[in-house]
Amino acid sequence: MLKFSVMKSDIIDALMTTAKAASSKSVISALEGILLSLKKNTLTVTGYDLEIGIKTDVTVKGSGDGELVMNSRLICDMVRKMPDGEISFEETDNFSLNISCGDIKYSVKGIDSKDYPLIPELSRGESFEISEPLLKSMIGQTLYAVSTIDTKPVLMGSKFDIKENNINVISVDGIRIALRKETLLHEDFDFVVPGKTLSEMLRLLSDDESKIAVISVDRNQCIFKIEKYTVFSRLLEGDFFDYSKIVGYKSEKEAIVNVREMMDCVERTMLLINEKFRASVNLTFDDNILEINCETPIGKINQKIAIEYSAEKTEISFNGKYLLDALRNTGCDKVKFYILSTGVQALKILPPEGESFMFLVSPMRKR
Repeated sequence: MLKFSVMKSDIIDALMTTAKAASSKSVISALEGILLSLKKNTLTVTGYDLEIGIKTDVTVKGSGDGELVMNSRLICDMVRKMPDGEISFEETDNFSLNISCGDIKYSVKGIDSKDYPLIPELSRGESFEISEPLLKSMIGQTLYAVSTIDTKPVLMGSKFDIKENNINVISVDGIRIALRKETLLHEDFDFVVPGKTLSEMLRLLSDDESKIAVISVDRNQCIFKIEKYTVFSRLLEGDFFDYSKIVGYKSEKEAIVNVREMMDCVERTMLLINEKFRASVNLTFDDNILEINCETPIGKINQKIAIEYSAEKTEISFNGKYLLDALRNTGCDKVKFYILSTGVQALKILPPEGESFMFLVSPMRKR
């Protein structure tokens, strides 16, 4: 049976992180728990809700091997409320666990580990390496456009599309497209990772250039190895949006815009828009000037900023939130706008040089 001791500072992060993958509410009690598995001086902590799992190892002072499932919320709160120092864990009869630190002692009921689902293991498939900061950046710049509506479940994730020695991460929600592209020498293949998994990945990925993430894919499962954590996830299946044609769309209506100035204008405009009074943010491009205006029952606003634009006068309207989401994720001081009016009616946003990212926002009818 389980018996070990460990410093609070060494285990609290493992518990809190793996608990994010445990189910918040399930008819299967074990899915609401964290699996504690001890072998000698290594404690493996796992959270898994059948869609996403997070696992890590913690070095402890072990004196009894075993496995036990504990309710994730309860054990996290108990350990978090303990004072700093060494905490002892000892399993007793009937799957109970004593947790003690100094004069504080809990005795709580656990769950037989036999009730816990089997953890996915990959036997074959594709695998590649990518730096953690680069993966973090690619996920971070595209996650905002993942669909939150399950009318087409495959769009509730981002597609990792490796082809022609490039890796593309693409998110599409029917109104927006976000694409990030980087070089990766690997054979062509693709897979779609749920947005929930990618959100947890962002919390774990480091900005340290020396750290490497390993991604392995096998049929409908994917495993990300990130330093001391292993994240495993089911993959989404179905026909993803064909983004290849959109990437090639260009327009003579091209503008260079200062991102911060543009964001400030849209944020000021959004003060007049709410759930009761919805309206579009209206853009007019003309002779190196971008005019941004909006009118609702609350009031109206008109503002102008200098841009680089020499094509014909063009008016186009957008949902302000969607426009802000794209601008916030550019990571650039300036961006290039293509105002598309043939094939696809939309605003295409690119970096001022190159095509490391591409964001596309569909217009909104004026109200």
